[in-house]
Amino acid sequence: MSPSSRRAGGPSTWRAPEDLRRTLYLLAIALGMVVVLFLNLLAYRAGGVNLYVQVVLPVTMIPALVSLGWLLRGGPLDVPERLMFFTVNVQVFAQALLEEVQRTEPAGGTDLLYWSVVVNVMLGYLIFPNRVAAGYSAALFVFSAGVPWVGVALRDGAVSPDLPRLQLTVGIVLLFVHALSWYRGQFESQRSEVRVMEQLAHTDLLTNLPNRRGMYPAVEALIGSGGAAMLLDLDYFKRVNDEFGHQVGDEVLAWAARVLEAQLPPGGRVGRWGGEEFLMTLPGLDGPGAAARAEAVCAAFRTQSVAGVGVVTISAGLTLARPGDTLPTLVARADEYLYAAKHAGRDGWRGRVERTAALPAFPDV
Repeated sequence: MSPSSRRAGGPSTWRAPEDLRRTLYLLAIALGMVVVLFLNLLAYRAGGVNLYVQVVLPVTMIPALVSLGWLLRGGPLDVPERLMFFTVNVQVFAQALLEEVQRTEPAGGTDLLYWSVVVNVMLGYLIFPNRVAAGYSAALFVFSAGVPWVGVALRDGAVSPDLPRLQLTVGIVLLFVHALSWYRGQFESQRSEVRVMEQLAHTDLLTNLPNRRGMYPAVEALIGSGGAAMLLDLDYFKRVNDEFGHQVGDEVLAWAARVLEAQLPPGGRVGRWGGEEFLMTLPGLDGPGAAARAEAVCAAFRTQSVAGVGVVTISAGLTLARPGDTLPTLVARADEYLYAAKHAGRDGWRGRVERTAALPAFPDV
């Protein structure tokens, strides 16, 4: 498991909502097909011709079948979303035109038609950006509201007093839908900006690791659950800056961050503590496990090299979390062991761990 997937929660976390939407779309399309079949059966038994039920709805089942196959094959959801959205709108357009063609009473429209317009507009705001959805909303309202008036003008017919009231009501509802969608967009934009600012405040831009502030929650969690902490420092880093320049020094820091991330155990975190120092949390590890991890980290630096620079080793101070520890006491103890590792010749680690046959324990300092 990569560090990035640990921070993000893993691919399965992100796929769950998509799988739910896919299932809902499959059920909705299947239910729609059953409804169309049922309506056609009723129309057949009633006799006569219902163009909307017997022609329009069956024709619009073709894109429904295409969407069904697409979903079953595991294709991206945006394709069937848009296809079925426009299919439903074709149904609304056809319903409006057929109602006007077949009308024998004063033009008044039906509540079902206009509230279908409202529902489709709301779906449009969920699928498309606000500007696109607003244009669609205006076009659909003008069309559905204009068809009866065109029919009245062509036929010189009568108008039901309910028609202006119904159209005005629907127009006001659509304006409210647009306003709510706009406010939602503003809220999401501000929330996104806050998240970005929080991330920047807790991230070291050079290494893309958590900075000192970003590591505080990981250290507090370690103290509460148990494990080990390791404070690390690149050996002779000032010499790298002096000989190769600060730009190369920055590249070495970024390289070190990648090496440390590759050595993280499950649930572990590593961050830049300051300068050339890094802090690594090792939750759930006992003394031998933490010692083995510290040895592996030092070996990873010892056996790799930086292009144009050579081998850059690292020293580490390792300590287990103790009852009553706080963030300052834990880090201070790790810093003491780091100083001991530097004093012992660098390229290694120091700390108090349980003695094992393979790994010697170092005394407290």
